[in-house]
Amino acid sequence: MSTEYHAVKLVKRIDLILKSLLGFGFLLIAYLIFRHPGLIGVFVILGVILVGGFYLPRHIGWEIREKRALGAKTQELEKWGFASRDREGPWINYIDYPVVLKTARVAGQQFYSNWLVIDQGHIIVNPGPSIIDKKTNSVSYNLQTPTTYAWDGCTPKRLFYWFALVGTPDWWHREHPISIFNTDGAVTQKIVFWQLAQHASLIHDALYQYLDIIPLSKEEVDDLFYQMLLQSELPDFIAKFYLFAVTKFGANDLPTTRPTYPNISCESFKHLADN
Repeated sequence: MSTEYHAVKLVKRIDLILKSLLGFGFLLIAYLIFRHPGLIGVFVILGVILVGGFYLPRHIGWEIREKRALGAKTQELEKWGFASRDREGPWINYIDYPVVLKTARVAGQQFYSNWLVIDQGHIIVNPGPSIIDKKTNSVSYNLQTPTTYAWDGCTPKRLFYWFALVGTPDWWHREHPISIFNTDGAVTQKIVFWQLAQHASLIHDALYQYLDIIPLSKEEVDDLFYQMLLQSELPDFIAKFYLFAVTKFGANDLPTTRPTYPNISCESFKHLADN
C-alpha cells in the first residue's frame, strides 16, 4: 500500500485554543490595570500565574510527547498507508475492550485501521491488534487480545498547573448500556457508569481521528455525536451547543482533497452481519 498521499500532522505546541486562552488572559489583565492602575503589581503577578498555569503543563515534556506521537503515526503510516490525525490531551478516559455501535449510517461501508473499524453496519472502537497480509491485501484482528484506547471526553480540556482540569464538561454520571465484544468475538451488552457525554465523545473521537479518510462526512459524524448525546439524556440545549461547537470549530485542519482509501478486505467481523 502506498504512503505517498498521506502525511503525518501533529498537534501544535501553541494551538488556537491555547492562543485564545492566553489572548483572553492578557486582555483581561490589561483591562484590570486600566480600571485599577494602583494595583498593577497585583494584576501582573496574577497574569503570570494564569498564563503559566495553562502554558507550562503543555510546554514541559512537549519534545518527548511530540517524538512519541511522530513515532506512532509513522509506524501507522508505514503499516496502513495512512495515519490517524494527532489528538489533543490530556486523555483522562480509557477502555480496554472493543466498543461496538450499530448504526444505519455506515451500512454497506468498510474501513479498517489500528483504532477504528467500520464494517457490517457497525462502528468498532479499539478493535484489537491487527495483522496485514500484503500478499492478499487483507487484514485480520485478534479479538481475544485486549488493547487500550484513551481519549479526553468532550474537547477541549486543559491542565492548570497539573492539579486542575479546565475545559468542556462531560456532565454527571449515570449507568449506560453499551455494546462490546467479549473474548469470543460475540457482541454483548455491558453496563458502564459513565458521564453523560462519555459514550458519544468516544465514538466521535475515534471517527475524528480518521475523518479525512473514513466513508463518512464531517456533517454525518457531528450529527451522530449529537444524536448520541440526546440518547444519553443530555439536555437538548446543551447537546445543541456541543453540536454547534464541533460543527464550527472541530477538525478545521482537514485537507481539501480526501485521499483514496486503499482496497483492503477483512473477515474478522463477518459475524456482525447476523447481529
